[in-house]
Amino acid sequence: MTRSFGLPQFVALLVLAAIIWAGFGIGVNTLRIGVIAPFTGPTSIYGISMRNGIRLAADAVNAGGGIAGQRLELVFADDANDKITAAEAARNLIYRENVKLVIGTVSSDATMNVQRVCEKARIPMLTSVSTNPFITRVGFRYSFRCLTDDTVQASELASFAVRTLQLRRVAILHDSNKYGSMGARVYAARAAELGQSIVENVAFDGGTVNFTKHLESIRPLNPDGLLIWGLAQESGLIVRQARELGMRMPVLGGDGMAPAAFLDLAGPAAEGAVVTMPFNPAKGGQTAKAFMERFRGTFGSDPDSFAAHGFDAIHLAASALRSSAERGIPLRDALAAIASYDGVTGKGGFDASGNETRPVELARIQGGRFVPVTGQ
Repeated sequence: MTRSFGLPQFVALLVLAAIIWAGFGIGVNTLRIGVIAPFTGPTSIYGISMRNGIRLAADAVNAGGGIAGQRLELVFADDANDKITAAEAARNLIYRENVKLVIGTVSSDATMNVQRVCEKARIPMLTSVSTNPFITRVGFRYSFRCLTDDTVQASELASFAVRTLQLRRVAILHDSNKYGSMGARVYAARAAELGQSIVENVAFDGGTVNFTKHLESIRPLNPDGLLIWGLAQESGLIVRQARELGMRMPVLGGDGMAPAAFLDLAGPAAEGAVVTMPFNPAKGGQTAKAFMERFRGTFGSDPDSFAAHGFDAIHLAASALRSSAERGIPLRDALAAIASYDGVTGKGGFDASGNETRPVELARIQGGRFVPVTGQ
């Protein structure tokens, strides 16, 4: 006997087909990459910059034919710089959005939560911003980083402070989060090895706007240098308020002070400060020049380190996706095999732990610009 189908049965079949289709991934002609970062709140300057670089790179990959005929599709999630929100975003991207890889996030606290989710799901995570060394030094097989970590950044800064600036007594003012605490710890350890004394080590909470109390505890000690390890907003206010209190010692800082927002907040008070410089366009040659021109044309501003490293992160992901498809190997293994690459940030590569191998440069703020330090 032949059974006929009415409208209710037909609708039910369509629903079932949609469910099955969703189970195999949204869009068979796309490869989905999840991106987690703060796109709202005080730290959104980092997330938005990273997102702009990522979008530019994905457009370039897709314009070149994509990956084996499949386009890259970016799925963004705002973690608002909250580590619990970041973990939830990672779970959603992996288990509901079916992403192949996660890029993110900005704060090391949030990134460490994301990496735990990715490790359990066996989905690679690539961070282009977070610099806490433990992200790639705790045996997580699915965690990668394409930015020089704080061990390298803080150690180089300490060496420069002692050997070039000949600073003997330095005070440290750092964010209480994992980023600030680790940078301060590494700097202090390396400084001690080189014979420099740390006369004070003070933590502050993110979001602080009045640093008078912190600075007043440091000023009577008369240090000949001040290390700040924090993000752009707080660091800019610290430098400005320190100068207003008559504190004229040289200022040193990590890559949290690399965005233009730091210069905007600190103003002339930032003049002469020495900071780590993860992105020197001269190191990327013509590739970096073309990237900067396209970035200016698209967004109307110069790219910073976070845009440049986001751009490189997508190209690294694309390279690994191609290799995975061509060689029939897991995406994680394809990423781990990238021992060297040429990016807009220069020559880099992953070591056995998935950590970036590129050395760090320093820059001095001169005339309101970051100027590479030569002979560091």
